[in-house]
Formats: sequence, structure tokens, C-alpha cells
Amino acid sequence: MTLALALGTAAAPATADVVKDAVLVGEQPSNIAVNSVTDTAYVSTFGGIYSIGGGGTANVYQPDILSSRIAVNSATNKIYVSDSSSVAVVDGVTHAATTVSVGANADVIAVNEKTNKVYVSTANGLKIIDGATNVASPVLNSAGAQDIAVNTATNKVYALSAGTVKVIDASGKITSTVSVGAGGIGAIAINPSKNKIYVTTTPKYGSSVKVIDGATDKITGSMASEGPLGTLAVNPATDKIYVESGTWNSDGSIKVIDGATLTETAHIVTATRVRSIVVNPSNNKIYATMTGRGTTIIDGRNNTSRALYTGQEPDAAVVNTSNNKVYVVNSESDSVGVIDGNAEQPVKNDFNGDLKADILARDAAGVLWLYPGDGSGGWLPRLQVGQGWNVMNALVAPGDFNGDGNADVLARDGGGVLWLYPGNGSGSWLARVQVGSGWEGMSAIEAIDFHGDGFADVVARARDGALWVYRGDGKGGWLPRMWAGSGWTGMSEITGVADFNGDGVSDLVARDGAGTLFLYPPNGYGSWLPKQTIGQGWNSMNSLVGPGDFNGDGRADILARNAAGELWLYAGNGGASWPTSSKVGSGWNGMTAIL
Repeated sequence: MTLALALGTAAAPATADVVKDAVLVGEQPSNIAVNSVTDTAYVSTFGGIYSIGGGGTANVYQPDILSSRIAVNSATNKIYVSDSSSVAVVDGVTHAATTVSVGANADVIAVNEKTNKVYVSTANGLKIIDGATNVASPVLNSAGAQDIAVNTATNKVYALSAGTVKVIDASGKITSTVSVGAGGIGAIAINPSKNKIYVTTTPKYGSSVKVIDGATDKITGSMASEGPLGTLAVNPATDKIYVESGTWNSDGSIKVIDGATLTETAHIVTATRVRSIVVNPSNNKIYATMTGRGTTIIDGRNNTSRALYTGQEPDAAVVNTSNNKVYVVNSESDSVGVIDGNAEQPVKNDFNGDLKADILARDAAGVLWLYPGDGSGGWLPRLQVGQGWNVMNALVAPGDFNGDGNADVLARDGGGVLWLYPGNGSGSWLARVQVGSGWEGMSAIEAIDFHGDGFADVVARARDGALWVYRGDGKGGWLPRMWAGSGWTGMSEITGVADFNGDGVSDLVARDGAGTLFLYPPNGYGSWLPKQTIGQGWNSMNSLVGPGDFNGDGRADILARNAAGELWLYAGNGGASWPTSSKVGSGWNGMTAIL
């Protein structure tokens, strides 16, 4: 049996992070900032500036242009919005706005909360606004900037301008210009604790990460890269740098670089190209938004990762380090996804409550067995958790279907009645509940979170080959079903496999009559992305199971049983590869259902 994907890097999860909300805002949201004291985020949209938090969502300001940039001073509770030829200063309590004229094309904006100064780029150069008086002063001999970064330890400001870095001291004067050649610098990040500034250089001058010493304003080190580099962020607590790497024609990736030695310590593959990177030094987590959908979360302790779905086309993001919330702008779904960095992520097949994926199996006598996973691809002793289950002709493990935090089972009996067996989180069941009838017309029933909303859904194939999605409401009931395709009669096996390709949305795999295995990734809109061939020769397997992350590396896996009764683990790698399979059991041919 062959597996078709290129080798990548396995990863394990950060144990927390859950999307708690997706807040609808105005059309085409773009830039975002957060007040860490009030936990209020502000996002610019086509319809104005919206606030998120403080009891709800509000439109707090109407700028003249769509691409308004935002900065917040949490100490004074003032919001600064670049608005055509001015900067609007918005009171965080009353939302009253004062306009400060700065000149044409006001754009990038940054705040130094220590000095209460605001730096803004205009067509005629940089301006500094005194936060106490709202008086704007020019930075002499400056030009417009693509980015502005503040070193709060030294009160120096670094403006990325025309491929150079202009260094501005606390008095507002340019003291140095750092350059590798016109257009040579691409992105900038600062580590105030080390007084170091990191930049990426463009391919024209050889892609690299360079370090500028904040005391001398000189480039003191460099690490070359074979491929192009983009945006970057630094964790000031660890002095680790996270750099976007790759091209638009390939999967994305992030290089992890030790700031002390400028050596690459890890290379993390992402499902698609990275758009932005933000760091939370308080819990050592890194959040990278990806083209299309999904935010990759990196655990800085061990460089392991997984993905969450926040909405369509996530772009800008911001972290509130005081409570570990992350706000992600979703430009296509007109929303802001709110990630709670303190919440525990549920494990799909965790039936006994130990936060490790398990397997249920029914034998020929109808006895249901729990095979607890040990979290690393092996087993603990099995336990009997039911009997009389041979009256069921379809069994599905959807995860938490009724919203109580415990993994459940859906089962169809011979009369077409669908039953919910709610798990109690300790390897047993609460009283079953009927959740449907007329399901005898379905030739396959599988579990998937089709829309990435955190609710368990069911995919069912009708006898005519039509595929239907029965959307769960997160409370043990249903939303209206959706048609999701036709021509599925040619598939001999359909299995939900959680988020197999690392984009934050759970996927479906299907095997055709020739033994080819296909991955069907949902697009988050209620349809599918193009299918991918991920293996050949799978007709030697008579059962496929998608338990979620069975081996504890943070990626969704597949378990497959062959005719000899051997159970094999195929560890997913976030869509980048299949590692070598490993046998994790034998004697499983006595089981009539595995889930």
C-alpha cells in the first residue's frame, strides 16, 4: 500500500485554545488592535470601526477610507484611527472623536504607551502626536513608512521606509538609517528585553533574517535562507523568532530561529501560506493566520502545533496578553474570531476523560468494548462498556454531539431510528435519546464538523449516491440538512477524520473501488475544496476509523484494519505527509464495528 504526499514535520498540540465566538462586524474587516485593560478589540471595516467586548459590539467611528489603521493606548483608553489626512482620537468610554490633522494619506500608526506618543505615516513623512495635547509634529527628513515598531525599553522607534529602517530617538529625531540596499528590508520585529531588532530581507538581496543591535543601530548578525521570507514576530521572553517562509505556489511554513545564535531550530509546515504572526509571551504561544482559513497555533515550549478554524480568510490578529485571548480578523466572513487561550480543547474520541483518544469496538456477540488510548499510539487494558449493540447497523463517534463536553456515540437500529448515547466522560453512558428516524435509507453515516463551528455534524450517503450534511446544533439536535454532492456510490468507504490537513476544519476521506484514498476538505462555506489523492492500495483494508489524534502528536490520524485482523496506525502530518505506518494491534477481525 502506497501513500502519496511529501514528507513534512510532525507536531503535537498546545493543550488549550478554543474558538469561543465569531463576532459579526462590518464588511471587509482588515486591521485590528486591542485594549488589554478593558479587553476591547477594535477592527476597521468598510462600514466603520467596530468595538468587540465591553458588553457587545458597537460601531464607534466612521472613517472616510476603508484601509484605516488602528492603534490603542490601553493606559489612556484612547483609540487612534488613521483617516485620510487626519488621525481620529476616539474616547474608549464615550466614543467621542477628536480629529488631528497630519497630512495626506495617513496610514500606518503605532503607540508608545510609556511616553503617550503616537506615530503615524503620511505621504509627507512621519508625524508624532502628543497623546496629552493632540498636537502633531513632523519627523524631519522622514518619508512614509510601511511599518512602525516601538521599542518600549529605549523609547526608540523604527520605521520601515522604502526598504530601509529609520531609527527615531525619544526626541523625535532620525538618528540612524539601516539598509541592505534600496528595497532590501521586508518586515521588522523588536525584542525590547534584549534591545534587538530583527528584519527580513527580500530575495533581491538574498533572503535572510538580520539582527540590529539597539544600542549601536548596526547590523550585527545574519541568517541566510534558501527560500523567500515574509512577516515575522519575536517572543521577548524566549528571544525566539517566528518567520513566515514559502511561496504562493506551495504550502506555507514558519521558521523558528534562536535569536541568540541566529540558527534555525524548527521548521513548522502549515496547511496554506501564512499571512500574519502574533506572539503571546505570557503563555509562550504563537498564532499564525493562514490563507483561506485556519490559524496555526504553535506551542513555543516544544514547537508543536495544530490549527483552529476562525472564519474565512483570516488575516490580521492581535493578542490580549492579560487574559490570553486572541482576536482574528476574517476578511471574507466579515467576522472576528475570538480564541480563548485558557480553554481546554476537547479530544474527539476521549470516552474516559483522560484527554487521550480512545477506540470503541463491537464484537460478534454485540458486546461494546472501550480500548483506551495511552496518548502515544498504544493501548491501556480494554473495558466492557455495553452489550446488546448487535441490534445497531451503524455506529458513529461524532465527538461531543450534545454540548456537555463528553464524547458521544450515534447509533442506527434496524428500524432506521437514530439514537444518541451520551457519554458520561468516565467510559460509560447516560440514558440514550432518540434523535432521528427514517435513517434506513442511508448507506453510510459518518461524523464531521463541516462548517468549522465546533459543532459535531453528520455526513450521510443516500442510496442514490447523494451526500447530505446533517448539521448538529451543538445541543443534541439538528439544523436543516444540506446537500453536499452526488455520485458517491462509487466509494466503498467513507470516514470522517477530524482536521487531517491542518487547516482547522475537519475532513472526510473516501476510498473508491480501486483502493485509491481521497481527502475531501470542506471549504467552510458548505462545500468542498478540490479532493486530494493521499494513498493507493487501500482496498486491502476492510475498516477505516478516524479517531482524531491517536498518537498524541496533534494531528488527526487514521486507523485501518486489514483482512488479517491487524490494526495499523497512519499518523497524519497536517496535510504535508504520511509517515511510515505502524501496527498497533492484531486479532481485530473479530470486531464487527470499530469507531
